Amino acid sequence: MRLTRLLSMEHCLERVRTGIVAALVFTPMMVQAETETIRSIKQVVFLNPGHATETFWAQMIKSASTTAASLGMTLEVVSAKRNTDEFIRLGTQVMTRQDPPDLLIITNNHGLAIPLLATSDATGVPVMVVLNNLSPEQHKAEGNPLGRHAHWLGSVSPDHQQGGHDTMQALIDRHHRLHGEAEGRGIALVGGQHDEATRLRLRGMQDALRKAPYLSMDRTFQANWNYEDAFRVVDRYVKRQDGSVPLRVIWAASDLMAIAAIDALKLNGLRPGDDVLVAGMGWTREGVGRLRSGEMEVSAGGDALAAAWSLVLLAAVQQEVITPEDIGTRYYTMGLATSADPGSYLDEIPLEVLALKPMGQLVDIVSTLPDSAAPFLPVSPRQTSPSDAVSRTPLAATIKEVQSHE
Repeated sequence: MRLTRLLSMEHCLERVRTGIVAALVFTPMMVQAETETIRSIKQVVFLNPGHATETFWAQMIKSASTTAASLGMTLEVVSAKRNTDEFIRLGTQVMTRQDPPDLLIITNNHGLAIPLLATSDATGVPVMVVLNNLSPEQHKAEGNPLGRHAHWLGSVSPDHQQGGHDTMQALIDRHHRLHGEAEGRGIALVGGQHDEATRLRLRGMQDALRKAPYLSMDRTFQANWNYEDAFRVVDRYVKRQDGSVPLRVIWAASDLMAIAAIDALKLNGLRPGDDVLVAGMGWTREGVGRLRSGEMEVSAGGDALAAAWSLVLLAAVQQEVITPEDIGTRYYTMGLATSADPGSYLDEIPLEVLALKPMGQLVDIVSTLPDSAAPFLPVSPRQTSPSDAVSRTPLAATIKEVQSHE
């Protein structure tokens, strides 16, 4: 099912604010009550914006389910199937049940966390935001966790900007080995225009690209995290090339879009991995398969563990290892895998679920880890920029909006 029209934020807020109780006042007594709320979390619902059968979301669901079980929690999944209206409806329905869950985990895809945070205010159901955090503009308007929205417990997201930077840097390094500083051009494939993952991954890619002036990014296509859209735009772009400057790199913000690019290149007689270098993100099973074959040069991963990591942090609060305020807004480091070492580093990546070992063992050490820590991932010897080395300041006004080319 194709993504339905994006609801305007004003329309979403008007719908969910109908009947909302008077504004809550943040007091020390509420802090104590919130601590008790976190300590009682057992029943968890994950509101999946996609299809449960899609590779990435299946990974996130499996890793979160495995982790919940290891922590003595149960996880229920409801899927909106890429329908934004349904995402709001299902989230509201879950929080207004006669017996609501102890926690609702949501994403901020298309900015839709905001109306659900308002519903959380009215119902008292705690919420965690994962994968796509609030934008700087949204943070300015909505505040921080445990603030204006007293039941918003925190946000956990991969460091999208670092992942975008490192995957582009790997393409640059490989291009330099193959072609030196010969001029080449590239294209970028991104997801939803207003998703934090899109904006920060794209910004990280642009940061790396500035170091290689001989490579120019000719087009940025909005492919909506979708195979069909990505295949169509790459196929059309390749067929329309004028040949003046060769296409050398395709950077994609997800493995699925990268695989679509690879298939489109092959259809047009080009050799991915030789003629054109391709980067993805996600460490999906199919993506790692393309790494092993050499058709894809690099993929950053660990993003499918965002929900699992949020449950570990909540368990750490339950066991008084950290305080509720310690969760806050966290960006953890993504891992990097390249096609260069299929016999060593790639074999360390848990392909199917990325969390084959229960993550409950991490609870005791959470307090000793920096916010950027990703202790559930193997350390990549090829990672080019540590998480704390990449700025996460609000996107500059000079950064161009993602353009959709139909």
